[in-house]
Amino acid sequence: MAIIQVRDQKHWHELRSQHIGGSDVAALFGLSPYSSRWQLWMEKAGKLPPEDISGNKAVQAGTFLESGIANWASHRWSMDLGKVSDYYTVDDCPGMGASFDYITAGGAPVEIKWSARGYGWHYNGEEIDEAPENYLLQVQHQLACTTADHAWLVALIDDEPRRMKIPRNDNIIDAIKNQITLFWQSIADGKEPEPDYATDVGAITKLMGTLPKSDVVLDDADALLFLDYKTAKQDEKNAAARADEAKAMILTKARAKLELMNTSKDKASVKCGEHKMSISVVADNPGKEITADMVGTLTGKRSGYTTVRIT
Repeated sequence: MAIIQVRDQKHWHELRSQHIGGSDVAALFGLSPYSSRWQLWMEKAGKLPPEDISGNKAVQAGTFLESGIANWASHRWSMDLGKVSDYYTVDDCPGMGASFDYITAGGAPVEIKWSARGYGWHYNGEEIDEAPENYLLQVQHQLACTTADHAWLVALIDDEPRRMKIPRNDNIIDAIKNQITLFWQSIADGKEPEPDYATDVGAITKLMGTLPKSDVVLDDADALLFLDYKTAKQDEKNAAARADEAKAMILTKARAKLELMNTSKDKASVKCGEHKMSISVVADNPGKEITADMVGTLTGKRSGYTTVRIT
């Protein structure tokens, strides 16, 4: 294990570009909801610029909420947590490195998650029983960069901090190291992995923006792909039309019942077995008058609208 003092934000980005970090590793196993092995390969090979997340609201929220969750966890469980600014690398696996959110006084990494909703999370009281696989891999990756025998995953779930003690698993760590070694070797050999065409379309489109523009002629057999695209888009259009038709019919049936009622709620709830529709009205926004030079001019004006959500 080696610890590198991070000089500044630029230095940290340089280190990240040269290593597979904890947030990257799930992509090597096809378990990342945010990236694929192909996209990661293109970024680390310098062919695709990393996604700019500086303006991402979720990232910004994590930046500001992380310290609060850590302080709350420290208070609730008497955990002695220290913020980490160094970068950790692994001696026997070049190109593997990690940044930690926090670390305990005993040297155990602590990963903070502020938005723990959706598939993969389950807790019993203050203890987390299940967490998404990509986060479990991330924590094992962090453990590989330390000598600790366990790490902590602390997440804000249902408005309270809850935690999971994750023991070191050397079998998983060996698998991570093996995949990282193969990954960097593939970059050295120039062997680009096959894209996941179902999920990589955004990254492939982004890559096209970096290439010189010219006229291209594809093979005749590629016409089938154009036909597949046109058929799929038409299916998508037809499906959207069917969804709108069903939605309109549900609303009409709800309207017939609502017109028989005399209530003044802000929101209507329509239930049918396990199904539910909520209908709410967002009021008009008349806008806001701005600056002395623009008296009478309105900004932010928006007409009211009705939202419908079907679950």
